Amino acid sequence: MNLAQEPVYLASGLYFPVSSFPRFIALGVSVIPLTLALDAMRQLMLPGARAWGVMPVWIEMTLLALSTVVFVVAARHLLGHMEQLARREGRLTEKHV
Repeated sequence: MNLAQEPVYLASGLYFPVSSFPRFIALGVSVIPLTLALDAMRQLMLPGARAWGVMPVWIEMTLLALSTVVFVVAARHLLGHMEQLARREGRLTEKHV
């Protein structure tokens, strides 16, 4: 689990600000919601941090709200799919051969 988490933490700016990345990389890793949240918190909490933020705070908050809606809808859809699959196959776990 840690092997998968550490690259996400590194790319999302948990250890250092994302704004230290080149601009195209910083915008690319902004697909990770943790990146947007950390950058917005840094901009709001640290004096003068708005000058080196990746995006303005209102854009980051809007993207976080939109991603929340997308993730909730996707989770609901996938949960319904898994429920139908479990009913059709009569089991709740994956079959290991």
